[in-house]
Amino acid sequence: MNSDFSGTSAKKQKGKNRSLKYIIYILIVLVATGISLGLSVAGETNGTPNFFLIVDTFANADFRYILLMIGLVSLSYLIDGLIILVFCRLYTRRYKLHQGVATSLVGQFYSDVTPGASGGQVMQVYTMKSQGVVVSNAASIMVMWFILYQTALIIFDIAAYIVEAPQIMSIKSIDIPMGDTTLNLPMLPLIIAGFALNLSAIMLLFFMSYSHKVHNFILRYVIGFLGKIHIVKKPDEARENLRVQVENFKIELRRLQANIPVVILQVTLFLLLLFCRFCIPYFAGLALNAWTVPEAEGMKAFTPTFNFGKMLDAAFLSAFHQMVTGLLPLPGSAGVSELFYSLLFQTYFSTYPGHVYSTQVNSAGLSELSNLSVWLSSTQILWRTITFHIPLVVSGFTAALYRSRPKEPIHYANRQTFVALQLETMEARKASADTMYETRQMSRRALQQKLAQTTDIFKHKEKDAKKPPVSENPASGKTTLDFNEFDNEPIMPISPSKPAPKREKPVKKAKLKIKKKSKPVKEDDDSWESWEI
Repeated sequence: MNSDFSGTSAKKQKGKNRSLKYIIYILIVLVATGISLGLSVAGETNGTPNFFLIVDTFANADFRYILLMIGLVSLSYLIDGLIILVFCRLYTRRYKLHQGVATSLVGQFYSDVTPGASGGQVMQVYTMKSQGVVVSNAASIMVMWFILYQTALIIFDIAAYIVEAPQIMSIKSIDIPMGDTTLNLPMLPLIIAGFALNLSAIMLLFFMSYSHKVHNFILRYVIGFLGKIHIVKKPDEARENLRVQVENFKIELRRLQANIPVVILQVTLFLLLLFCRFCIPYFAGLALNAWTVPEAEGMKAFTPTFNFGKMLDAAFLSAFHQMVTGLLPLPGSAGVSELFYSLLFQTYFSTYPGHVYSTQVNSAGLSELSNLSVWLSSTQILWRTITFHIPLVVSGFTAALYRSRPKEPIHYANRQTFVALQLETMEARKASADTMYETRQMSRRALQQKLAQTTDIFKHKEKDAKKPPVSENPASGKTTLDFNEFDNEPIMPISPSKPAPKREKPVKKAKLKIKKKSKPVKEDDDSWESWEI
C-alpha cells in the first residue's frame, strides 16, 4: 500500500513539475514581449521621443485597415477550420465547421506556449477526440495536415526566393549590441538554413520512406554521430521517434495518393491561409499612414493607393521571416520575431510604387523619410498585436472554455506524446489507408475500362459511318458501291463475293407429344374428331 501511494504521489509531483514548466513558457512570452515593446518605443527622432511619435501615429491611424487586418487573420483561422473539416469528412459526416475552427484555435494556443510549436498537434488530436472523432483518425488528420502545410510552405518559400532575392542579398548581417561590443550575425546563412529546415521536414521523410540506404544511414550513423557530440541526448529514443515518423509519413502519404482532388483543394487552401497571414505588414503600413507624405516645405504631398505588387512583397518578406524564426525554438518566437521584423522590413517602408521619396531636409529639419524608424516600430507593434497577441488571448479562452476542449493535462502538449499517440494507432491507420488506396485503385480501373469500352464503340461507329452504301445492278447481276452520296464519280462494278456455305442444322430427336387436332364441322355431320396421339 505504501509503495502504491508513493508511486501515485510521485506521478502527481511529476505532473505538477511539467505543468509548472508551461507556466514558465508563458512567462517567457510575456517578458520577451515586454522587452521587445520597450526597445521599439525607445530612442528619439528629431529631438522628440519615439514613444510620443508612435502614440501620435496610432491616434491618426485609419481604423478601416485595422479592421481589415483583423478580418484577414480571422479568415485564416476560418480557412484552417475548413481544412480540418475537409479532412474529417473523409471519416465522418457529423463534423461541423465551427468544430474545425475551435480545433484550430486550441492548436494555436498550445503552439504559442510551447517551444518550437511542439504542443499544438497533439492537443488538436485530443480536441477532435472530445468532438467524437476516433483517435486513430484524428492522428491521421494531423499528420496529413502537417504534410500538406509543409508542401504549401515550401511552394511559398520558393516563390519568395525568386521574387525577393535581390533585397534579401542586400541585408549583410544582423547587429546585436552586447555591452561595449556588437555581435554580427550574417543574414543569408540564417535564411538558407531556415529554408533547408522547411524543406527537410518533408524531403527527409520522403527519402527515408522510399530508400533503405538513406533510412539506415540516418538512423545508424547520423543520429549516432549527433549523440556522440551530445547534440542528441538520447540516441535510441531519437531513432525510435524518427522511425515512427517515417512509418506514419508512408501511411498518410498513401492515403493522400488515394485522394488527389482533396490534396489539390487542401494545398490551395493552405496557400490562401499563408497569404492572409503574411500580407498583414502591408495593411499595417496603410493603416498607420507609413507611406503618406503631408504637404510641407520641400515635400510634395502623397497618399498611397492599393498596390497588389507591394502587398506581394510583404507576403514574401514574411515568408523569409518565418524561415529565420523557425530556427529558434522559443515559445511563440517571442523577442526574436520582433527583431527579425525590424531587419527584414527596414527598407520596405521607404519606397512605394508611383512615388520617389526624397531625403532632402527642409528648413524645419524634416524630410519625407524622417519618420522611417517610427513607421517601422509602429507597424511592428500593430503587426505583432494582431497576428500574435490577440490570437493568443482568443485561443487561450477557447482552450480553457470550449465545451469539447481536451481533457488531458497541459503537460501532454509535447512532441513525444504525439509520437507515442501515432505509435499506438499505427496499425489501425495503416489498415484504413491500405483499404482506401486499394478501393480507389479499383475505382480507377473500373473507370478506365469503361472509358476504353466507350472509345471502342465510338471507333466502330466511325468506321461504319465511313463505309459507302452498297447497291445491286439488276442488269449485270453484280454488286456495286454507290458513291453518288459522296461525289459525282460513276458507279464502279465489283464482283460479288461468294456466298458463305450454309450450316446444316442439327437434327432434333422427335419427342412424343399429345396434339389436339382442330375439329372442323363437316358438311354432312356435326360431330367432332376424337383426340389422337
